[in-house]
Amino acid sequence: METPSDIDEQIEWATACYGFDPRIIGVRHRGFWEVPEIEDDEERTGAQIGDLCVKTRDPGGGSFDTEAQQRPTYRGMAIDSWDTMYCYYYFRPLEEASQ
Repeated sequence: METPSDIDEQIEWATACYGFDPRIIGVRHRGFWEVPEIEDDEERTGAQIGDLCVKTRDPGGGSFDTEAQQRPTYRGMAIDSWDTMYCYYYFRPLEEASQ
């Protein structure tokens, strides 16, 4: 499924494909997208092409979204190496989680 360009449609798309509104993840939501290719952060977390990446600005010192980490589709999290206030949470699609 192709990611829509309108933000409301993107939220509907993410909710349908991943089971939740990505804006609820993290302390300060900064954006979300479908992983188009595997790079260093994705590889370290085990993320796959087609996973949902949610970027947040969470307080440093290990204050991460534990509710996000307990979602059944949660795959992993990466902390930005340049600015450790940014976190990237990865989730697999619902259809993959149900298999």
